[in-house]
Amino acid sequence: MSRGLDASPLDRIIESCLVYLSVERNLSPRTLDAYRGDYRAFAASLGPGDAWRSDAKAAQAWLANPNVAVSTTRRRAAALRVLYRFAEGEGALRRSISAEIDLPRTRRSLPAVLRLGDVERLLRELATPQGADDLARADAQRAHALGEALYGSGGRVSEIVALDTDTVDLEHGSVRLFGKGRRERVVPIGEPAVDAIRRYCDDGRAVHASSRARRTRAEAAPQALFLSQGGARMRRESAWSTIRAAANRAGLGSEIHPHTLRHSFATHLLDGGADLRVVQELLGHADISTTQLYTHLLGSHVRDAYKRAHPRA
Repeated sequence: MSRGLDASPLDRIIESCLVYLSVERNLSPRTLDAYRGDYRAFAASLGPGDAWRSDAKAAQAWLANPNVAVSTTRRRAAALRVLYRFAEGEGALRRSISAEIDLPRTRRSLPAVLRLGDVERLLRELATPQGADDLARADAQRAHALGEALYGSGGRVSEIVALDTDTVDLEHGSVRLFGKGRRERVVPIGEPAVDAIRRYCDDGRAVHASSRARRTRAEAAPQALFLSQGGARMRRESAWSTIRAAANRAGLGSEIHPHTLRHSFATHLLDGGADLRVVQELLGHADISTTQLYTHLLGSHVRDAYKRAHPRA
């Protein structure tokens, strides 16, 4: 995007908005990158002139691309709302436009959930080395600790791979997670997760830190809990591929991913009688309506059990 003397009014608004979102709203780097890409694409779609400032037609035309997934369109619309609201606050618009940008509706589907036996199967597969050398053993210890941390805390995969050694309290069995908007929460984890993390920290983590098998140019991250081969922080994409590969080997299918363990964590807690507000706090949901989705899923499980067990079902 052009800067300085060559920057257009929209370019300057975008750059200022991104600074605001980073400093004032404390958005995560991933969200900022997504918004930056959306803003650049929107700016590139505009013709000459300042038509974007007079009404929402330019924004609505850009959002109306039928070849873009609904989820992506929703994110783009949310990003533009933020941009227009910021421009309104800066006095750069003649009138309020942000309220005219509609979010497309999506049908809320129920998330996939693993049965407890399938979770245990997946965790056993994660702990199984895929080779006989030290690196294969370290990979398995990391994979097992990762799976136990995901299921034991209910954390998002981005929160788990962002863990540092000083945000894990193995003595008290808890982790400090930073969720959306950098909201902090301390979440307990069970003894299996503590044991798996301790085993990795005592053994495999040093193997990863000293390995020369650098797969990316990422800098070493000695403070990170989960390390890639070569000592960089484990990437979110690597965590996804680790869980998916183990699920395939365990015969659970190719649609299992780290978020499946988060969904399973929430559903199993509610199934065991946990209070909805407690589960909301553990998951880091800002709105309890998001957590309530799991009660609908639980209801389907209850109905299925009723149909199987009741003589007059």
